[in-house]
Amino acid sequence: MRRSEIFDQIRKILCKEFALDEELVVPDARLQEDLDLDSLDAVVLAMSLEQVTGLVVEEERLKRIRTVKDIADVVEQLFEREQAHIARS
Repeated sequence: MRRSEIFDQIRKILCKEFALDEELVVPDARLQEDLDLDSLDAVVLAMSLEQVTGLVVEEERLKRIRTVKDIADVVEQLFEREQAHIARS
């Protein structure tokens, strides 16, 4: 999955789950300060990402996410890890 596709999926999830305006969901948007999401929202986001991508975001990684770009970075890393695991099999 390309970076732009990852970002599009994240934007869709954030807009749908949290009723955010699409123009607010930009890479540098801070989850708490700009999008008004709290730690419970982060759990909902992680569950939504898992449903859409099939990837599990570990709690430790979830705690370090601060921006929309951070989410995209984590998802991209998880996809890369999954692809590497498949390639080794």
